[in-house]
Amino acid sequence: MNFTSYEFLLFFIIIFAAYWLVRKQMPQNLLLLAASYIFYGWLHPWYALLLGLSTLGDYWIALALEKSEKKNRLVWASLVLNLGVLAFFKYFGFFVPSLGARLAEMGIQADVFLASILLPVGLSFFTLKKLAYVLDVSRDVIRPTRDFVGFALFVAFFPQITAGPMDRAQKLLPQIQSDRIWKPENFHKAWPLLVMGFFKKFVIANGVGPTVSRIFHLTNPTGELALAATMGFTLQILADFSGYTDLARGFAYLLGFDTSENFRTPYLSLTPTEFWNRWHISLSTWLRDYVFFPVRRALLRAKSLPDWVVQSTPPIVTMLVSGLWHGAGWNYLAWGAFYGVSIAAYQLVGLRGEWKPQGWTKTILAWTVMFALTLFAWLLFASPSLTWAGRALSGPFLGTVEDQAVAWLMFSLTAVYSLPLIIKLLLDKYFKPDSFVIAAYYAVATMLMFIYINSGTPDFIYFQF
Repeated sequence: MNFTSYEFLLFFIIIFAAYWLVRKQMPQNLLLLAASYIFYGWLHPWYALLLGLSTLGDYWIALALEKSEKKNRLVWASLVLNLGVLAFFKYFGFFVPSLGARLAEMGIQADVFLASILLPVGLSFFTLKKLAYVLDVSRDVIRPTRDFVGFALFVAFFPQITAGPMDRAQKLLPQIQSDRIWKPENFHKAWPLLVMGFFKKFVIANGVGPTVSRIFHLTNPTGELALAATMGFTLQILADFSGYTDLARGFAYLLGFDTSENFRTPYLSLTPTEFWNRWHISLSTWLRDYVFFPVRRALLRAKSLPDWVVQSTPPIVTMLVSGLWHGAGWNYLAWGAFYGVSIAAYQLVGLRGEWKPQGWTKTILAWTVMFALTLFAWLLFASPSLTWAGRALSGPFLGTVEDQAVAWLMFSLTAVYSLPLIIKLLLDKYFKPDSFVIAAYYAVATMLMFIYINSGTPDFIYFQF
């Protein structure tokens, strides 16, 4: 079920009304849990079965960890359970062509079997949520809950399950296990997020998306076309993914939950580390806590290693894991490796974290370099293959008159559809949230949202991850 579908809006209205009529914590949780499984298994009920079985497994593993003296075995059991399932579905695509041919010989419709059944949406997100819970229990960061309904709801909470944000148990479980009553501030917090979420998806992401897709499907793109498509994709993926997060947070607020912010103006970053502190924040912090820090601690224990190895290896390994998490494709691995090397290079020359140069000239230069790196990274990420990216980079920059016209159309669309986000950024900086100017902006955004609304809108980009 998609946030932008009419089915979901009807579904949410029914759940919202029933939820606040119930008023008691346990019935509310049971209702939300049932709603989450209906939401997740809407198209394919077996998705819900996979979710339920994996949730039950980690629930019992976490309880066993509290009393066991052999915690490592239980942790490994959870890792095998979660990462094994995740790896199977993520990398099964490598074997689809040959398996599809064999299934076709047996009279089985391979496209339906493989694409519709073997690709559960949101698997990457709820897998990492469960893993974080088990790892935190094993480290005595938190105690395991005996409230199975609460834990199952934490894993399956429908505003988050398909594309995050991936709230930790420390943040979401206490809210699930607390009494919730309706407050007018729930609506006041939710409405701006919902307006911006739908606006970003319907108007901005869908506005540039079709042209971006057409260019990336060309066989022999010119450099100019590739640059134009990459700039369009840079805007599209920000609007699409942050728009989903806005919607997820908005719907959660309407249900009385405060969930995590996932984006903070990432394209204003001056270093790769700062970018990942602002982009997909819930994934970045997960990778930091469960990949970067463990790798760094292991290297620090090996005292004979050179300092540059200790500094460079953790970010490279972490970003390679990020690339693998995004899917089975050499372009994702190259994208992760590029960011890992970039982070390591910046750190080796002393530009770490929230580094700020002195003076406007140096700031603009630093931003220009970082934005160029971001564009190159998105080219790797969005390209159908590394071969495609190589052809775009090594071939002629200018093509036919028609190619140049399409490229400048893409540049123009990107500029026009970027304006609402730039204006919003400036308004948030110079005006108070309750000012007339802000209210007017949301009014115009709401009007445009209804003009552009389309029940047949494409899925959010991160559903595929």
